[in-house]
Amino acid sequence: MTVFQRVLCPVDFSETSAKALLFAERLVRETGTELILLHAFDAPASYDAAGQYEPARPEIRRQFEEITPLHPEIKLERIMHAGPAGEVICWLAQDRNCDLIVMGTHGRTGLRHLLLGSVAEYVLRHAHCPVTTVRDPSTLEPPLAEPRVMPAQAPPWT
Repeated sequence: MTVFQRVLCPVDFSETSAKALLFAERLVRETGTELILLHAFDAPASYDAAGQYEPARPEIRRQFEEITPLHPEIKLERIMHAGPAGEVICWLAQDRNCDLIVMGTHGRTGLRHLLLGSVAEYVLRHAHCPVTTVRDPSTLEPPLAEPRVMPAQAPPWT
């Protein structure tokens, strides 16, 4: 019995998303499970029933369809859905009984995070299944420093 039956991998066509997809592909190939690719997009201005699944710009669907797994034996399903990305990801993972979500994160912090928000953070907080995030660290980032443990200070005696 495999641990996973279905793995969801949202894609937004970024480098980070591509790295997450490579990780997800490797995982599903080794476990023999199904991979669901998802692209959430903004609802078209002239929204109708078809607009739930068809982006306003046809090149987005073409770009999504051009994503091909490195290994053709991977069982793959593609889904496009309109709506806020975080909500769509969490809902679809629940709707399709996904065992894991693998997604990229840009690792924004501070003001950029407050202004731009974080789809990955939303998914981490709201998904009903485990979430693995794949980060693409900048080569400009300094290496992490070794944690220092300081001795506890004695309480002041006054």
